[in-house]
Amino acid sequence: MKKYIVYFFSCFVLLNCSGGDSNNDVLEEEQEQEEQGNIIPLIPNEGIPSPFNLFTVIDDDVERKDFNSVSKWYEEFANKQIFKLFTGDEFVGERKHARTEAGQGLKWKQGTEWHTFEATMTPSGKLNETYTIAQLFAGCCGPQLRVEVRSSGRINVGSRANGNIRISTDEDWATGTKSFKIKIRSNGKDMEVYFNDELKFTGISEESTFGNIDALYHFRWGVYSNNKMIKNLSNTVTNITRE
Repeated sequence: MKKYIVYFFSCFVLLNCSGGDSNNDVLEEEQEQEEQGNIIPLIPNEGIPSPFNLFTVIDDDVERKDFNSVSKWYEEFANKQIFKLFTGDEFVGERKHARTEAGQGLKWKQGTEWHTFEATMTPSGKLNETYTIAQLFAGCCGPQLRVEVRSSGRINVGSRANGNIRISTDEDWATGTKSFKIKIRSNGKDMEVYFNDELKFTGISEESTFGNIDALYHFRWGVYSNNKMIKNLSNTVTNITRE
């Protein structure tokens, strides 16, 4: 009723009662979009790798057709993904953790063909412990390497078979305003990580040291914490290549 009173009043004052008001239509459309929240399309936005699934705090394997059920934690635009976690978030499975990550889609076994994940990343902040923003993952057996944000804001690579080393310059890269480029390359056995186009890490996957030639590898990226979230955190990812 209030809407029609306002509309009648505006018609009376402006003497414009032609029966249509495009401004009102636009406002109603915008309000409807706000009420619906972040809408993730069934067809990926331009520049977004396809396909991939989402691993989140409320469901450990979400297909694109169901992405809107987890849109609180994931936003997608042309050439941009935003992965989010919030205070109190926790997934209780085999072990407790909190994550919003993209993964699956492209899988391969150990061989001569190299695969690449490359993206520009902007973490919004730091935790009191390390958290992960990208991984080379073996579906059977867990992460073969992790790109990590340390509590100092430095960027490290951790790997079961190769130890843990810093790959960034000695400064805080997790201020929410500084971006950096990460590139991971692997053929299932050999692994490389680049920071801002400089090769900073080489190693071999743990599964290859065990002679596991049947392991299926894939990339994951987003934000992953080993514990319940004590603050809001996000990772904005752009310029994404996965091949």
